[in-house]
Amino acid sequence: MADRKISALASLTSPATGDLIPVVDISEASNVNKNKTITFGTAFRALPDGTAGGPAIGFLSDNGTSGIFRTAANEVAFSNSSALTGKFTPTGFQLGDGTAAAQFHLFSTDTTDQVVIENTDAGLDTAPDLVLYRNSASPAQNDNLGNLEFRGENANDDPYTYAQILARIETTTDGSETGVLDLMASEAGTSASRIRLLGNRVGIGEAAPAFPLHVTTSLTSTALQIECNANDSASGADITLYHHRSDAAGQDADLISTLFFRGKNDAGTPADIDYAAIEASIVDASDTTEDGALKLEVQVAGTITTRIELNGANIGFFGAAAAAQSAHVADITTSASSGALPAANDTNTIADAAAPTNAELLQYCVTLEAKVEALLAFASAHGLMASS
Repeated sequence: MADRKISALASLTSPATGDLIPVVDISEASNVNKNKTITFGTAFRALPDGTAGGPAIGFLSDNGTSGIFRTAANEVAFSNSSALTGKFTPTGFQLGDGTAAAQFHLFSTDTTDQVVIENTDAGLDTAPDLVLYRNSASPAQNDNLGNLEFRGENANDDPYTYAQILARIETTTDGSETGVLDLMASEAGTSASRIRLLGNRVGIGEAAPAFPLHVTTSLTSTALQIECNANDSASGADITLYHHRSDAAGQDADLISTLFFRGKNDAGTPADIDYAAIEASIVDASDTTEDGALKLEVQVAGTITTRIELNGANIGFFGAAAAAQSAHVADITTSASSGALPAANDTNTIADAAAPTNAELLQYCVTLEAKVEALLAFASAHGLMASS
């Protein structure tokens, strides 16, 4: 007969589900009924529920205060130092104490970092990466790919999504895939895309941007403000329109940039019309002797027409070719050896135009001289003529 001393029994290294384990059933009052057996499979399917402070599966080194326990039907929880850390529920996995409302739900009252993805790779590859992958069997235009919501409470203590980052498909064609990214925010209770990235175009308030940057607004006041708060006398809030032939040299007659002032006409189907424009160009690209041109254009009888042109050192008005500034025209100096010249008078009377008197002609000439000198003074003061 084999030795029945427990310490002398052979070791079982691969127990089967039906293998028996002797137990003492303390619920039995009579000693004769206390000794029983339980199968290996049953023993490990019938653990006690446990608590956060006394988990059903604990660790001796932690005095049994950290481990796994049951919080409710079909829930498996984890405790650390007698405190619930997280649990699996039929809804999903949660960290922290609360009622999970998603497949992964994190609860916390802490104001420090809650989620950190750290990577110690020292190479050039991107890392850490976060991928939102919608693995659809039938991808199509306008399919939403993922959404980041920034949710809070409103004054009625209801949850409300104040902002979102939403991605979707625009084109699925192989080799021509195009995506859309919307930055959304709520305004007066309505959430809408405020900035849209559509392929290589950006729309601000524009759902279908047609240009690299397309701004659309229904406001009649300022739509764009560029502000500089530098506390000095240097130029600030500058706007630079820079057009160049890559790294190649500029050439004479190159148009640099144009500012268009566009509106609609009153056709049955109103058409877009450029009612005015400011156009800049290169006149002479020669190094150290560069000249530029600026044209002010307006619509005239349906045709955009140059009205003022600044060209190098020249200027032209009403479509005339730009010309150099007129040389100074000196005032007429008139003096009388005897007697006194009459004063200029806006009202001159000649009794007989067929035979004017010397006095009448002199009065007229003095008045004409005063008018001409006033015009010359105006032209000089406004730079149309040299001042000296």
